[in-house]
Amino acid sequence: MLYQIYYLFQGVLLPLNMFINAFLIPYNYSIIGGIKLLSEIAVWFVLIIGLFFGAMILFGLFYTVKEWEQTAIMRFGKIVKVSGPGLHTKAPLLDSTLTVDQRTQTVDLRRQSAITKDNISVAIDAVVFMKVEEPKKLIVQIGRRQFKEAVAKYAQSSIRDIVGKYTLDALLENREEIASKLKVKVDSLTNKWGIDVTNAEIQDITLPGDMQRAFAVQAEAEREARAIQIKAQAELNASDVLRRAAETLDKSPNSIQLRMLETLTDVSKDQSNTIIFALPTETLLNTGAGGLAAMASINSSAARERMEK
Repeated sequence: MLYQIYYLFQGVLLPLNMFINAFLIPYNYSIIGGIKLLSEIAVWFVLIIGLFFGAMILFGLFYTVKEWEQTAIMRFGKIVKVSGPGLHTKAPLLDSTLTVDQRTQTVDLRRQSAITKDNISVAIDAVVFMKVEEPKKLIVQIGRRQFKEAVAKYAQSSIRDIVGKYTLDALLENREEIASKLKVKVDSLTNKWGIDVTNAEIQDITLPGDMQRAFAVQAEAEREARAIQIKAQAELNASDVLRRAAETLDKSPNSIQLRMLETLTDVSKDQSNTIIFALPTETLLNTGAGGLAAMASINSSAARERMEK
């Protein structure tokens, strides 16, 4: 076939014989041999280019979508379909893909300054949790790369609006209520973009330094007041118990004596003490030691008479 091509274009190649031979003779080539070499190089070049473009077309025909993603197919600037997880096909060189992550994503709102209803400046740390529900609406309405920034901007302004309706005390007491209002307000806008706000949380509320000191003094005073109240209540309970114990001892003649003996037992544990314990005559009479009781009574009467003289 190469020889036929050579003879076909012989009239064109003959004027170039001398020029080509000047390069081919040092390498011991003929005209036909040179054409054959150039033809083989051209064939291999075309074959390589064809294989390259064929591989591009083959690989561009298929695409995969992960479990947590959805992919929009763009053809001439228009979304023709949205694919879920799995292996799919598209038109090579005509279709392009835009992948959207449908996992829950977070938007951190750090140190958002706001002013309360009673004109106190505070810094709010909050977080918003969201996920993409409708990828096509997201791509068309706001873009798959810009939506997090847009949600963050709107959430920042929403925090300032909500905090401005609360006093400082109400703000500190109603964190969950404020977080719920933040979620509802942000979700009302992001629904138009195909985004669902699943939750919002207030992580921290930072007060100015002078307000922190004032709250610390207030908290300390409240703790002292509670301590005094607890101590007073304990003394009241103790006095009531002692009163009932005294009434019980008064009703039983021997109870006070038993109490005295118990006290003596407690004191006698220390061997270094010398204890002088006087028993009342009523105790001796109750135990049957009448003579001892009479003697103790006589001795006590004589001792009183001597002291009076």
